[in-house]
Amino acid sequence: MPVNPTRETWKPGMPWERAVEDIDYIHSLAKEMGGPERIERQHSGGRYTVRERIEMISDPGSFIEAGPLVGAVEYDEDGNLSGFTPGAYVMGLTEIDGRPVAIGGDDFTISGGSPHNVHKSSRQFTQPLALQYGIPYVQLVEGVGHSSKSDEAAGHMGLPSGEQWWQGVELMRRVPVAAGVMGSVAGAPAAYALMSHFTVMVKGQSQIFPSGPPVVRRAIGETLDKEQLGGHQMHVHDSGQVDNEAESEEEAFEQIKKFLSYLPNTTNDVAPRVETGDPPDRRPEELLNIIPPNRRRSYDPRKLIRLVVDNGEFFEMRQHWAGALITGFARLDGYSVGIIGSDPVKLAGAMDGDGADKYAHFVDLCDAFNLPVVIFLDMPGFMLGSHAERKATMRRGIRAMIAAAEAQVPTVEFNVRKAYGVAADAVHSISRPNGLNLRFGWPAGEWGGIPIEGGVAAAYRREIENAPDPEAHREMIENRLLKLRSPFRAAHKGDVIDLIDPRDTRRLACKFVKLAQPALAKLAQRPKRAVRP
Repeated sequence: MPVNPTRETWKPGMPWERAVEDIDYIHSLAKEMGGPERIERQHSGGRYTVRERIEMISDPGSFIEAGPLVGAVEYDEDGNLSGFTPGAYVMGLTEIDGRPVAIGGDDFTISGGSPHNVHKSSRQFTQPLALQYGIPYVQLVEGVGHSSKSDEAAGHMGLPSGEQWWQGVELMRRVPVAAGVMGSVAGAPAAYALMSHFTVMVKGQSQIFPSGPPVVRRAIGETLDKEQLGGHQMHVHDSGQVDNEAESEEEAFEQIKKFLSYLPNTTNDVAPRVETGDPPDRRPEELLNIIPPNRRRSYDPRKLIRLVVDNGEFFEMRQHWAGALITGFARLDGYSVGIIGSDPVKLAGAMDGDGADKYAHFVDLCDAFNLPVVIFLDMPGFMLGSHAERKATMRRGIRAMIAAAEAQVPTVEFNVRKAYGVAADAVHSISRPNGLNLRFGWPAGEWGGIPIEGGVAAAYRREIENAPDPEAHREMIENRLLKLRSPFRAAHKGDVIDLIDPRDTRRLACKFVKLAQPALAKLAQRPKRAVRP
């Protein structure tokens, strides 16, 4: 943006007061970003500027900017400042709910957030700050990545070195990383946004892709608009590439805050206890009959979770993708926990390939940040049929089992209804090689190698086919075997620690989480690997 060329710039020998005036002056120019017209264009599109975003997510007055003087600058022959365009990235240190956080965001009012010749890289300050000081890293992304204009200005096209990504990988290994996709994002900014432990986008406003519609159309002849190519429906509901969606930027900021609130500052820490005011021995009466006696009827699994956790507060991740599996964070007696559940309304709670990937990622996340895991299991097994086979459900399920077996965080499991086959084993496997597998059964619990209906059809096929009345014979065998399904028989064999009154679930879960804290403190000192998105 142009600067008044008649303003005399401080030079050596002038009073320091004049130098301070010039510092303040250039700071004021940086805050004008791309100028009034481009700021108005940002607002008319329903979007805040990056500076407004940082102010909204931060505690009042807590933001300390890094590099506000960095930008494209021009001086006249007398050494006076004649032109200044601030860098296209705003970054620094801030506080969120009293907690120090490294933060940065693209300034879309300058070159569409593209690096070009006025870019400040987040790697210059925010990423090293987060790593060295052991604090969370938040990125508010709205940029289009590499610009061909920069190639023209440089006079050549460079070979990508890949060096810029190693620091991002190190961040994923050591501190919480959260990203808000605030507008159209392509290229490297898109990759940065997804190199996060949590990513949220705004419905109808955010899109994310390697390259936008013009490049796609030119490359493969597919004509799509931005929303069709990379909007919230595509990436929150269909691909699962983005964790959550928000109705507004304000809600996106609240989700980022909530996500960070459950995690420690680094993977070598344990999340601090928070006083929630919810007694650990509270007995929710509704839990007694939340599972219908008729096993063919469904129930609300999220209500079940909310009845158990502190004050009913449950922060869910990836709710709109792989919906048969529920993953999220909550507190029990004030301690942060990871929650895994089943939704019998979706695929009857069966694990498909997407569900296996969702499960493996969440287990890795909890293990990395030393969060104990509480499981509410109602798992009839792997999803069946040609579609499930085509999606490599079993192979992806085994990957989930490996992730669970490698995890070392303590878990407690409540078998609220079904637990069948290898898919249920994948859930059971968490921490088994390294300690107790704490499992409690509800009266509605039923478990085995295969559900009775399918097992009878397979094991007694010839006997059923040769019977005078095959259907009646099949039903007779099923009824005979149903007597073996009683959770009391399994409890007699020691398959579970105990059968419990469902109303005692919260008390037992709180006790478990409290007892797990010393073990978590030791586990926090383990070497960690990066959590894969």
